[in-house]
Amino acid sequence: MTSVRFGLAIDPVTDDLFLRSDGNLATVSDAEAVGQHVRQRLTTFSGEWFLDKTAGVPWLDDILGKAYDPALAESVVKAEILNTDGVTEITSFSVSFDKATRGLIIKSVEVGTIFDTEVQA
Repeated sequence: MTSVRFGLAIDPVTDDLFLRSDGNLATVSDAEAVGQHVRQRLTTFSGEWFLDKTAGVPWLDDILGKAYDPALAESVVKAEILNTDGVTEITSFSVSFDKATRGLIIKSVEVGTIFDTEVQA
């Protein structure tokens, strides 16, 4: 398992890279990088990334493309989180299903990391 130690920061509002006040790209490291990697994995649909068609959550095939099964949805999402480099455990997890939009809402996720630090994902 490769541990995530460094990465470019992703703005949680825009999901895009951003610049620090000095004009350089913002970066994250250690536990913060692990948390960001979890968020990225959860927002990637299975087959979406052209370099690795197996990466991502099978949102359409296993969760949103069928009758909603809360146990299945939770297990698929938790498996993706636990398979993220640097994650040692899920310490807090809360999701809900919005029937009106047929969307799974991930309310909060906190994970333990290899850096002995919990981080919100």
